[in-house]
Amino acid sequence: MYINHEIYKADIDATANENLDWNKLRGKSLLLTGATGLIGTMIIDVLMKKNHDENLNVTIYAAGRNEKVAAQRFADYWNDKNFNFVKMNVNEPINQNFSVNFIIHAASNTHPVLYSTDPVNTMMANIFGTHNLLEYGLKCDLERFLFLSSVEIYGKALNPDEDVFDEKYCGYIDCNTLRADYPESKRASEALCNAYINQHGVDAVIARPCRIYGATMRLDDSKAMSEFIMNGARGENIILKSQGLPKFSYCYVADCVTGIFYTLLKGKCGEAYNIADSSEILTLREIAEYISEICGTKVIFELPDEIQSRGFSKSVRAILTNDKLRGLGWTPKDDTRSGVKKTIDIVKTIL
Repeated sequence: MYINHEIYKADIDATANENLDWNKLRGKSLLLTGATGLIGTMIIDVLMKKNHDENLNVTIYAAGRNEKVAAQRFADYWNDKNFNFVKMNVNEPINQNFSVNFIIHAASNTHPVLYSTDPVNTMMANIFGTHNLLEYGLKCDLERFLFLSSVEIYGKALNPDEDVFDEKYCGYIDCNTLRADYPESKRASEALCNAYINQHGVDAVIARPCRIYGATMRLDDSKAMSEFIMNGARGENIILKSQGLPKFSYCYVADCVTGIFYTLLKGKCGEAYNIADSSEILTLREIAEYISEICGTKVIFELPDEIQSRGFSKSVRAILTNDKLRGLGWTPKDDTRSGVKKTIDIVKTIL
């Protein structure tokens, strides 16, 4: 298991004990791209726990570009018969000698610095990656494809009084900007999934996480929440690079991973499901102040540099409903305050 901490272990246990039909995965094989990421790491930890404790016997193909990082994250499983690391660039056609029953496409540039410094690969990992994986799925005995989309596909609200988005909402994105690389490619990838459903009979579902955080994040993650958490865990002042007025939905990684399993095992083909905590919605400033309070530091206001500002989202409010996912039986266990507190407690031990 990547993180040897009682809080993290309890989160893994809770997800593994969800009342889901895990037998759909029994004896099957699953390809996960973005395996070493914030979300992918925990997905594998949950599945390997099910293998160890309940003999689920699901064979995992953990795909990524960096074998060294994978070997560190999955050291406990590296020689396990049910775990396989696959060095793969999803932007290139996939020619593997194994067949899979399930594919979860979670590989993507997911933080603002990469949006502004690597916009081409940001788009290609979504569009080409989704296409290549769907094509590979056609060659396999594929039972289900899950695409990990994003809250960013909603864009900016069309009207000032609209700030709560259900799965049918479609807001404004200016496609003639650098920052459109991420949301537009996620939108195109969702459309591609539906094209394969209708033209090739693929069974595909879409998970739309909001802003996700947790201890499995990259330590150099440039998302605001991640930077706040790292500042707090290091005992540093919280750097706020705006007035902190934006208000977004957040979700703790354990609740997000649980939501992904609900979507994979219970979702309806062709449907998208928001994954978001719907309890107290805090502004960025309120989150920064909360972290500074529990860590004994201060909030410092600082102007972003040019690269940072180019990667920032132009949306100022994006609150997701989660009624549709709740309808499948999913319930988040942590709100923003409890999730952030747990994350900081774990990250302190990693540092």
